[in-house]
Amino acid sequence: MSQERTIVLTQVPIAGKEGFIWNRLHDERENICQALLKQSAPFAEDEKEFLQARLRKVDDALDRLMAGSYGHCSKCGRLIDQSRLNVDPVLGLCLDCWGEEHRNDAASQVRSNCDLPIAKLTPFDTIMLRTHNSDYRIMMLDPQTGRVLVEGGSYLGEPSEALLRGSAVAGSEFRAGEICVGCRVEMWVNERVFITSPVKSIEVIRPVESVVSISEALH
Repeated sequence: MSQERTIVLTQVPIAGKEGFIWNRLHDERENICQALLKQSAPFAEDEKEFLQARLRKVDDALDRLMAGSYGHCSKCGRLIDQSRLNVDPVLGLCLDCWGEEHRNDAASQVRSNCDLPIAKLTPFDTIMLRTHNSDYRIMMLDPQTGRVLVEGGSYLGEPSEALLRGSAVAGSEFRAGEICVGCRVEMWVNERVFITSPVKSIEVIRPVESVVSISEALH
């Protein structure tokens, strides 16, 4: 038992640049594990999934460090820019490979998720849109033309009339008249183009469910 422990410890980089990286990754791993084990503050499911995904990335980075491949792209083998590793030490892909994988994942996500055709909604249907950065409340005024009342995020603190055009994702064609999970929603607000961060979830609330809030927003 003790002999096996000694063998493992001799493999751990404890000095120089590798030692600094090891300590940084190991400290983050401990913090994540402690957060997941906390009983006093249970996490929402999406928050728990985020921490678990981050933990897997930290473990992968530690494995690469032990194998001597840390700092090299796992896909093409090229060196990863040091400035990017300084910001996030778990990165395993160079910028080019990361961009290609991100585009492929986004396009695949768009194809696999249900779209929301705007024209099939009815007047005063309210779309609760959750993106990676913000939440938006979009009330349909005219589904055929895409005229809406929208509020949310950092820039639309008050209900503003807008034209909801559709969705777009890098490497894929524009989806006119649709809202798609994984895409960025495009709107015209005050004669300017407004584009959200990628959509995480879509919920439609019918007028009968929100008659009071609709009346307040329109008057």
